[in-house]
Amino acid sequence: RLQLAEVRAETPTGITVVLVSEWGRALLATIGIEQAQVLRLSGMRFEGVPMPEAFRPRPMPMDALVEEARRRLDALAAEDRLSGSFLLAHAGRPLFAWHGGLADREASVPVSAETRFRFASLGKMFTAVAVLQLVEAGRLDLDAPLSTYLPDYPNRAVADAVTLRHLLSHTGGTGEVFDARFSAISSTLRTHRDYWPVYAPAPLAFAPGSDDGYSNYGYILLGSVIEAVSGQSYYDYVAHHIFDPAGMGATGAEPESVEVPGRAHAYTRVDGRWVRETASLPWRGTAAGGGYTTAGDLMRFAAALADGRLLSEASLRMATQPQNTKGWYGFGFLVGGDGAQRQYGHEGGAPGANAVLNVRPATGHVVIGLSNLDPATMEQTVNFITQRLP
Repeated sequence: RLQLAEVRAETPTGITVVLVSEWGRALLATIGIEQAQVLRLSGMRFEGVPMPEAFRPRPMPMDALVEEARRRLDALAAEDRLSGSFLLAHAGRPLFAWHGGLADREASVPVSAETRFRFASLGKMFTAVAVLQLVEAGRLDLDAPLSTYLPDYPNRAVADAVTLRHLLSHTGGTGEVFDARFSAISSTLRTHRDYWPVYAPAPLAFAPGSDDGYSNYGYILLGSVIEAVSGQSYYDYVAHHIFDPAGMGATGAEPESVEVPGRAHAYTRVDGRWVRETASLPWRGTAAGGGYTTAGDLMRFAAALADGRLLSEASLRMATQPQNTKGWYGFGFLVGGDGAQRQYGHEGGAPGANAVLNVRPATGHVVIGLSNLDPATMEQTVNFITQRLP
């Protein structure tokens, strides 16, 4: 449910308002109106904005917050609206862990702490960390054009115009891969370079640096850069340089055709029933996301970032501060808030997958949610709890 918080602008041809949800999100809604015999909508746009002060959730004592989290999670699972893992941690140690629902409905396998969930777009964090590691090693330059590292990229005009900085911050205009063609061709897209012939011909959506637009294809290209510069597959690089140092032994991106112990099945809602989802799944996860992990491994990733095992303090600060035109994204991380409420992390969603990692660096709190059901129940729950941390 949405509630009107304030009216920002009102004209004969449109209105701009701030709407807030019961889950603690604020949206800037711009609605265009055509003046005719009957008023008609001419357009509608939604953007995330900071929560107006009067509507900001108030902090709760930790004991009360844990009980509220438990109550909400249990209720959602009882209503068959949620299946997954939730973890609230502080300074690398769990404060509250919850697991509920079924990892495999057909075999009645319950979710456990070892269940591996698809993390969707959370993989962009790993890609950004890999790029910044290579920058720290002097092997990449954020302001170098893509053509420096991919000289054989088939669209030279794009490769000469877009830099790594643009790709990391979604300001390159490189577009999307999950379009109408994807399900029909996903089984043929087995490497990062397999995406090139399909998506490289498209022109840029805007001049690089002039706007922002979420781009999964931009992160596919970053995966290609990591492979070209490191001499390793993307999967080997992140395993050796991110997952191993962080102790993330349950995280990976094996193809869907490979039997991965403990990997949950994905389920999407069709005609009111949860059914197995396969059509939207890529052949395997990529640098844009789509692998699998556990809540415990994501806690270990957040701890490894905080203690400097993966990046220098300067690189982490750069990655987790606003780097795009509207201020909602750093390098591989969603960012927001100020002071003790400053946070970074990522959200990911697709049919049969919903994942969230929120980190509050000033207080050391980490909130994690993973689900094998459709968005956005898990992310709403995680954000509700995050916004009420003491």
